[in-house]
Amino acid sequence: MDFVLHEEIRELLRKKSDYCVSLYLPTHRTGRETLQDPIRLDNLLRGAEKQLVAAGQRSTEARELLGPARALLNETFFTRRMAEGLSIFISPGFFRYFTLPLNFNESLHIGRQFQLKPLIPLLHCCKRFFVLALSQKSLRLIECTEFSANEIELEGVPRTTREALGDDEETIPLFRMSSQASNPGASSMVHGHGGAAESEKERIRRWFKVLRDSLHPFFRHETVPLVFAGVEYLFPLFRQVEVYKNTLDEFMEGNPEEVDPSELQRKSLPLVSPYFNKDKELAIHRWLALSGGPLASDKIGDILPGAAEGRVDTLFIDAGARQWGRYDPKSGSVEIHSERRTGDEDLLDLAFSHAYLNGGNVYGLDSPELPGKNGAAIFRY
Repeated sequence: MDFVLHEEIRELLRKKSDYCVSLYLPTHRTGRETLQDPIRLDNLLRGAEKQLVAAGQRSTEARELLGPARALLNETFFTRRMAEGLSIFISPGFFRYFTLPLNFNESLHIGRQFQLKPLIPLLHCCKRFFVLALSQKSLRLIECTEFSANEIELEGVPRTTREALGDDEETIPLFRMSSQASNPGASSMVHGHGGAAESEKERIRRWFKVLRDSLHPFFRHETVPLVFAGVEYLFPLFRQVEVYKNTLDEFMEGNPEEVDPSELQRKSLPLVSPYFNKDKELAIHRWLALSGGPLASDKIGDILPGAAEGRVDTLFIDAGARQWGRYDPKSGSVEIHSERRTGDEDLLDLAFSHAYLNGGNVYGLDSPELPGKNGAAIFRY
């Protein structure tokens, strides 16, 4: 699986040609659907060849242009490196593809530049966070992004309470369940080790202090958020001891001992998303505060010339929408069409290209949360 880096996106945005082919395809890691993936790609390439011929290329030229992509139609490619999505970019003398953790809608686009709006989520991706999966018998630290989970080897860190507090400690339960005499069908939580609640809390604190000190080499230069995964009664004391200063207020409740790292990562995403979405939410509130004035607009006729002039500070765009029309960079005029005409370009793609290459922030939003119909912008001046 590849990750499209920011400079690679800039390289794709800079490519201009009469025949820029962009292909997006949902793919599968395993299962019977993997057999259909090369068939779907073959159908897209057949469609691309027809459109290239219709756009003015000879059949032999179109087949030659698409040749590198056709070379992917072999069994080994679709069984060894697939992720959730495949993107392919082809122009004369240029060929690039990426297998990505994005579930694309199947699409084909041929124009004077590549269609790159489906890659907008990658502009703000790969933000790191930790999951600390903790129980008396197990300790695991998982380094995660939106798309990956990697367990860190914790050398010199005690994995159990027995290792942390002494050989006799693991035999003393922190809590045990006992039946209530008045209701045989019910149970209540009581404290072990003589039932002394305060001594048990102190014991947990000692355990967490040992973990704090032993985990210090792994955390001392880190500022990313951490999700605690463990039983409920441990979390308040974990926060109190401040094992890691950037632990989130929300935690993943339950015994994590048998939970796979990828499952821990998946369940943590709803907890870390608000943390990572702060900048986007602040930008949306800023647009709302500026809307109606000269520093904000949701009209593509204002946004596109502003992006080309480097005036767009922040662009919000619906990555799945298209706005056909023509843009004259000399006069700055924008002509909008309800349907695609010969010579038209996707004006939203053009706005994305100019805004991003000129240092603007770009956020891909779904229609319900998008200011404006298909896009909106905050201007620098």
